[in-house]
Amino acid sequence: MIVGTWPGDAGGPVFIRGYEGGTYEELIEAYHRDATLLLDQGYEPTGQHYIEGQWGFAMAFVATVTIPLLIGVIVWAYLLVKRPIGTLTVTYVYRGKTK
Repeated sequence: MIVGTWPGDAGGPVFIRGYEGGTYEELIEAYHRDATLLLDQGYEPTGQHYIEGQWGFAMAFVATVTIPLLIGVIVWAYLLVKRPIGTLTVTYVYRGKTK
């Protein structure tokens, strides 16, 4: 899933696009699908940056408050084992049409 493009028109010589997905595999699949389409238009990926996802304060607070009920222990275990999916940011540069 494409998060956004900067600048918004994405028609200049350089633009940046962000990707997110439900799983890491979905994130990479969205990037590969988009990069293939853009390569046909003459845009080549020149840089990538992946930012690891983070749990919010609310999840940690709920886990801490519910520890006396033993539900918090399960929630904390889930938070420590399952990392949220991050965001992939890719810079594209126009190199000319490949066809």
